Amino acid sequence: MVANDFPLFQTMYTTRALRRFKPDPIPDEVLFQVFDAAIRAPSGQNVQDWRFLVITDQKVKAQLQAWALEGWTRYEERWGGSEAIDALPRSQRLSLKSVGHLARHLSQVPVVVAVFGLKGRHSTPGGSTFPAVQNMMLAARALGLGGSVFNLAMGHQDELYTMLGIPENNQLYAMIPMGYPSDRQGPVKRKPVREVVYMDKFGQRWPFAEHQPDEGWQAKWVE
Repeated sequence: MVANDFPLFQTMYTTRALRRFKPDPIPDEVLFQVFDAAIRAPSGQNVQDWRFLVITDQKVKAQLQAWALEGWTRYEERWGGSEAIDALPRSQRLSLKSVGHLARHLSQVPVVVAVFGLKGRHSTPGGSTFPAVQNMMLAARALGLGGSVFNLAMGHQDELYTMLGIPENNQLYAMIPMGYPSDRQGPVKRKPVREVVYMDKFGQRWPFAEHQPDEGWQAKWVE
């Protein structure tokens, strides 16, 4: 197993949602490390009811792609079609185009991970599952992998449950295509902290954040 020796903050500051992948398979020992890191996340009442289904079967991935393409067609129409997407600002345009690319090439992704939790087990659905998802994404980044939450195929949930033999007491929260990315990881552009963090009362500015740079402290962690 080859792991990049990334400090935690460098990993977080450079983990992008990547949706274009090389066909190279992911070795079992790399996948194991990803999931072994994922289950270190906190879990309500320490129930640890998360479950992960690793999908590699080509016929299954082809069906997921067909369903994802249906979802992408509806999503693209909401934006006004491909020409309207081409006219969007660069960052938004590139993000949407990468979603469309993944919908058309999902069957070629080495691994699709389906993430579950028990239905009704927690008062906040998903609250004890998505911390594990974030751990998984950060571990993947440190190991040279890429991925993103990609739920377009979940519109056919009944058929999906039947195809994958999912017990009815499990809630499917996310699907994560994962592989060695053909796009680059790197710093992500985000709104400044001062625009999204308030102090003591919603909408009340945090004086300390007012004096920090727009890009935050990214320069400390990204060369």
